[in-house]
Amino acid sequence: IRAMKSSLVKSLQIFSLTFFFLLFLTIICSAAAVDEAATITIPEGVLFRTIKDGLPISLEARSQYVQGDVTIQSLEKLQAREKSLFLQGVVASQNLTLNTTIAGRDISMNLGNVRLPVTCEIFLRFDSSKKVLFVTPRFPKPESLYTTDPADALLLLLSSLGEKEYPVELGSIQPIVAKMGAHNIPITLEPVDILTQKGLLLIKMRPGVAKNP
Repeated sequence: IRAMKSSLVKSLQIFSLTFFFLLFLTIICSAAAVDEAATITIPEGVLFRTIKDGLPISLEARSQYVQGDVTIQSLEKLQAREKSLFLQGVVASQNLTLNTTIAGRDISMNLGNVRLPVTCEIFLRFDSSKKVLFVTPRFPKPESLYTTDPADALLLLLSSLGEKEYPVELGSIQPIVAKMGAHNIPITLEPVDILTQKGLLLIKMRPGVAKNP
């Protein structure tokens, strides 16, 4: 009797595992067939803490008039808007140098180190065919292009980074291994779209089952 019970339990386990495995495959295949995507919702608070924990970040910034080593030191605020991300933080620059021309002569002026509160609005555009996320930052512009004020010079340097699209290639996310009993099921996640709405960053992924090597 014990042997029969053991055999029955084992059979039920195998049946359950097979049933759920087939159900899982059906859901994945159906989603792919009708071009459905799973949406990962990231609240702006989570995004804020993630970026904040990754600071400081160094930037390569050069312009015709200003040069210097720029570092994003802190992030004080992040807002997810309908079509953009709004950031407010503190940026610092070391060895800030202003290049200008006076009386026909090229002059390089060392403005030293600068620490400045700054805002930035980031616009996202996802190219689903190329699997590339384009990021366009927009910084406030200085009052004048011809300035010896260190704060305006740093804004001029930051504005040289703005209004340009920077590509971030995503491709397919590394397969996630889901474990069902003794079976490993590699699941692929293909990015479909990345966008923002009020308070949220939305990442749309199309799931699939990867082929075992």
